[in-house]
Amino acid sequence: MIRLLKKREKTILYLIIGFILFNLIFNFIISPVMTKYANLNKEITVTSVKLRKYMSLLSQKEKIQKKYSDKFNSVSGLPEFRQDSLVVVLSELQNLAKSADIRIIDLRPQQGAKTKSQPYKEIIIDMRAEGSMEGYLKFIYDIENSLWILRIKKFQLLSKSNSAALEGVFTISQIPLSN
Repeated sequence: MIRLLKKREKTILYLIIGFILFNLIFNFIISPVMTKYANLNKEITVTSVKLRKYMSLLSQKEKIQKKYSDKFNSVSGLPEFRQDSLVVVLSELQNLAKSADIRIIDLRPQQGAKTKSQPYKEIIIDMRAEGSMEGYLKFIYDIENSLWILRIKKFQLLSKSNSAALEGVFTISQIPLSN
């Protein structure tokens, strides 16, 4: 059959066969290798950024340990903590509200009882307060990050008529560290 083809037709046939071979080699060999190379480069970049962050934290290890050990040692060493955790929690809430520019209107603690589903005794505090949105955001953040294991179970913000202040109603729980 090739003898029957003219020189021009043979050239076109070889070009088509070459194009098909190049396309197969590119799609099944070169393209996957390039994709894997790009993925590995991305992974190396991400890992090197993480490594730099970890090295930075590692260089500050002693400073971080000192900061948090002082914080936790001061909390566990408080005599009020062992005596009456309810008083400590109420004063902590008042301090957090004061630092967030929130005025407490009503604060009602309730002792929770142990149940089968809840084998620990928790303190529940109902609180009404008045303040700005920014103050409430700071207050909520501070409560959730408190060392006294405070959690907001429910909260509701209501707008007051003819005022920029918001009224907040919170239900806050605290699990005592010592029963």
